[in-house]
Amino acid sequence: MNKMPQKYRFPTILAALLLVWTVPVARGDHYSGASITYECIGGNFFNVTLDLFLDCSGTALTPQSLNFANDCGVVFSIPNVPLVLSEEVSQLCPSSLANSTCNGGVLQGINHFQLQSTVFLSPCNDWTISWNICCRNTTVNLTATPGLYAEATVNNAGGACDRSPVIADNSIPFVCVNDPVLYNPGISDPDGNTMSFQFISARNFTGSPANVGYQTPTYTAAAPIPGVTLDPVTGQISFTPTVTGNYVVVIQVTTYNAMGVAIGTIMRDFMFVVVNCMGEPPVTTGLTNNTGGFIVDGSGMEVCDGVPFCVDIPFTDGDPGGTITLVSNAVALLPGATFTVTGTNPAVGRICWTPLIANSPANVLVTATDNACPVPNVASISILFTVVLPPAVPPYAGTDASVASCSSGPAVALFPLIGGGPDPGGVWTDPNGVIHPGSFVPPGDPFGVYTYRVGNGCQTDAATVTVNSNGSPSPGSNGLLDICATAAAVPLINSLGGTPAAGGTWSGGVPAIVGGNYNPSTMNPGVYTYTVAGVAPCPAATATVTVTESAGPNAGTNGTLSVCSNGAAVALFPRLGGTPAAGGTWSGGVPAIVGGSYDPATMNAGIYTYTVTGIAPCANATATVTVTENPVANAGTNGTLTVCSNGAAVALSTGLGGAPAAGGAWSPAAPGGNYDPATMAPGPYVYTVTGTAPCTNATATVTVTENAAPNAGTNGTLTVCSSGAAVALSTGLGGAPAAGGAWSPAAPGGNYDPATMAPGPYVYTVTGIAPCANATATVTVTENAAPNAGTNGTLTVCSNGAAVALSTGLGGAPAAGGAWSPAAPGGNYDPATMAPGPYVYTVTGTAPCANATATVTVTENAAPDAGTNGTLTVCSNGAAVSLSTGLGGAPAAGGAWSPAAPGGNYDPAAMAPGPYVYTVTGIAPCANATGTVRLYGNRNSPLRECDSDRDRYGKCRTRCWPRWSVVGL
Repeated sequence: MNKMPQKYRFPTILAALLLVWTVPVARGDHYSGASITYECIGGNFFNVTLDLFLDCSGTALTPQSLNFANDCGVVFSIPNVPLVLSEEVSQLCPSSLANSTCNGGVLQGINHFQLQSTVFLSPCNDWTISWNICCRNTTVNLTATPGLYAEATVNNAGGACDRSPVIADNSIPFVCVNDPVLYNPGISDPDGNTMSFQFISARNFTGSPANVGYQTPTYTAAAPIPGVTLDPVTGQISFTPTVTGNYVVVIQVTTYNAMGVAIGTIMRDFMFVVVNCMGEPPVTTGLTNNTGGFIVDGSGMEVCDGVPFCVDIPFTDGDPGGTITLVSNAVALLPGATFTVTGTNPAVGRICWTPLIANSPANVLVTATDNACPVPNVASISILFTVVLPPAVPPYAGTDASVASCSSGPAVALFPLIGGGPDPGGVWTDPNGVIHPGSFVPPGDPFGVYTYRVGNGCQTDAATVTVNSNGSPSPGSNGLLDICATAAAVPLINSLGGTPAAGGTWSGGVPAIVGGNYNPSTMNPGVYTYTVAGVAPCPAATATVTVTESAGPNAGTNGTLSVCSNGAAVALFPRLGGTPAAGGTWSGGVPAIVGGSYDPATMNAGIYTYTVTGIAPCANATATVTVTENPVANAGTNGTLTVCSNGAAVALSTGLGGAPAAGGAWSPAAPGGNYDPATMAPGPYVYTVTGTAPCTNATATVTVTENAAPNAGTNGTLTVCSSGAAVALSTGLGGAPAAGGAWSPAAPGGNYDPATMAPGPYVYTVTGIAPCANATATVTVTENAAPNAGTNGTLTVCSNGAAVALSTGLGGAPAAGGAWSPAAPGGNYDPATMAPGPYVYTVTGTAPCANATATVTVTENAAPDAGTNGTLTVCSNGAAVSLSTGLGGAPAAGGAWSPAAPGGNYDPAAMAPGPYVYTVTGIAPCANATGTVRLYGNRNSPLRECDSDRDRYGKCRTRCWPRWSVVGL
């Protein structure tokens, strides 16, 4: 088979997978497989496990039920069986898992769900545990999309406690069309019971279990895939699929106890998904290089209890660059065993174990996976290890023998040639160590030593039969060469059957053959004979090749096509060179080409093959058109870009939608692809990405909107007076701040009120329209203390008082250092030099505080006047005299005399001479004024008393007589 190079495999595989995976399904459930297993945990309690496989393109898992029935009349169900495991088991390489349908991609994905419940099963000889669902995936071998039914049976009569077989492979296998398939589900019995495998019909449930319909006669329950075989002992499945699609296969496993009594069954209903891989799966030659034990067939081995052994299982992959990964459950099934892997292609798995008869038999799974992508190729086999004890009678294989044979001779039975009466039932291997039927059949079988072994895993005996070639080499068998008239010369020996020996001679033909090659351009068809000389006892041997010729087809010569990824469909035929014949077919592509045109909208670039069918034996003629798809230039999609008028330069590409390619050009010009609000104007900017021919240029427009940056002004200061009125904080900002901003700390109405607020920084924020950030500016408020001149007052002084500090007339707590107006030297009011009235006190304020003033209104009360001291001379017999006449100055009237002087008069008749004090009451703050009149006597004459007025010299004008004098002091 011609294999596609590794680098071209993915598109072809993907195309094949999409073809298989997009088959319509009647229902969305997409159940791809199911099985039921169980485990007795004691006391007639069983853990029952339901494994389900769902195609991820279907609906999600719904609640499931398990049904139970026995022959003893018990029937019940368990609804909503708990889900204990959910995992993706898609057969995809790691790099493709993200593209599975389980993860939203297009590659077919499979989910494995495991549900489990513990149930009591009363002892009975036949329990049936079942499950069913309405719908399967669409399949090739079943009719329609019937439901799916699975069951397991168990015999727990007498309290028997058994475990069902367990299934190692929890996946749905994807295999390659036209490649041999080796698959084993890895089913083993943990209790060491004997297992028997068979194909059974798939079932559904329509009130009771029933077999489903198959697409007969091609497909049947016993042969669900044409040519499929099932090893009844190991469960090994082998076949070569020829048609892609989904194939349902159902295996039933029956277990038997040591007495050979059937004790239970399980069934695995699953699908093989056959796809176009264009790659080879791993293959194996079976068991080899055993260091102990006895290989009884390709997948079975007897080993001796307690005797260590190792055995190899090699796998190879025919793909260039292919590598293989091997895994096995040997360590889990064989206590103390090891599984090691050497190499990657070939990869050799080695199992080593010291057998324990308690672990026999054990069906060990080995799985080989190559590195193909997106779908790795997988091959799996199982090895049935049976632990035995030494035979009671030593085995005997007889004595060695030899035989001569010719490559053209008859078949030779080997067992009768052994001497000594060998034990029958042994195993033959050929000179290459491969299991052999025991007859030498020339010319296909190789000459050499054939080995016969009898016994078991503990002890064997061997004898050999050497088959010698004493006669002539084989000329092969007759053959046919149907060659194309346009073909090159070919060796005729290649058309012989068998294994023709070299060195023979050819005869026949017109003209006569020379050199053993047939050349259609110079020779005629007919019979050509190959003769190999015989060596006694073998005669010369001949074989013939009958040559026929057929005319060859013409597909033209290879060509190329370059298209744009968004271009129209283009016919591929005109791109071929030469003179291709019409009527051929096109192949290749993802999805596969239809109609001979390449449509970039639905197809992928690559190699498309034009095939003109040749009439056998002429091979089909092919020519290719290699399509190169230039990606459409991608400038993204139109968009908008909003910037701030004072913002930094912004990449215009951020305004484009989609996924614009880099390296385009902007119009108007945008240095570095950026829009700079400081130097550029808003509006449309067109981005152009140049297309690679035949793709045209792509354009997309970014419409730039420039939002004005908010203006909060510039930082400033504001000095206020502590007693001032509220002031707009904005008066402290510089620049031209926009209205409508907000102050922090809060400033009601945007004002600073010294009466209620504290000085310090106040931040003004004007909110920007995105993408403009908010603008802020700070006003730092300084509050100057207001000057204090006190409060208005009055000051009353006496007209003859001392100077008084005017500040004593102020209220409150006036600050010192102010000035008085009118001027008041030293701040004092002096009645002697100043006039009463208002005096204003001014304390100078620190700007912006105004000066503070307070007024003292000075009232000056007149000082009382009691005159000046004087003397008064009266006659003792004189009339009463006003004492005031004895005072000097201008005494005010209304005063009072002391001693009392009624009416202010001195009456000599009633009063005694002496000092008399005249008091005039002063209005505060003026003190009272006093004047004193004293009466004195004359020194030279006795006192006299005038009885009339005195003259200007103080002498009595009238008659007087000496008595006393009143003298003013």
